[in-house]
Amino acid sequence: MPVAPGDRLVMCTDGLVEVRGEDIGVGLATLCESAAHPAASMDDACDTIIRALNTRGGRKDDVALLMARLNGIEPEDVAEWRLSLDPVEARRARSVVREQLHDWGLARLADPAESMVSELVTNAVRHTHSRRIELRLVRGDTLLCEVADDDHTLPTLLSASPGDEFGRGLRIVSTLAREWGTSRTSTGKTVWFELTLPRR
Repeated sequence: MPVAPGDRLVMCTDGLVEVRGEDIGVGLATLCESAAHPAASMDDACDTIIRALNTRGGRKDDVALLMARLNGIEPEDVAEWRLSLDPVEARRARSVVREQLHDWGLARLADPAESMVSELVTNAVRHTHSRRIELRLVRGDTLLCEVADDDHTLPTLLSASPGDEFGRGLRIVSTLAREWGTSRTSTGKTVWFELTLPRR
């Protein structure tokens, strides 16, 4: 879903919008209408939503509401590449990541980022089926790296023994990264990691 800077993402439990004996569409419409009004702060926006939906009787459920304002990412803070299904692409991925981090003034992150990108791209080449691999770097509050492929199986940390040829890649990522994770997408999965930006 396309979003613009300043858009708000509102998530809630069904208890906020659902009242016994009433179509849930009424609650959803009230939620959308109250969320669309500008507010001085995110707290005020949440209070407006809660007040609008709390006036309807028959509520028997606990509620939770979470709202986030999306600030957007400047185009110069994103770098993307498409990689072919060839094992040599891990070397290309290391090279483009190092070059991009130097361009962004983040050379101190190049060594760990290269190591982790190499592992993720190697895994993607090994497990993807047909479509190209996508590599993306995002410079924000942290450095985010994403590697996407068309395999729907989420990777797991393995305990490789000294004689095993495979199984150490995600251990390396989990050791070096500030955070890391995986998520399914409509076309496969994305494996990502974050690195803390160096202090200036």
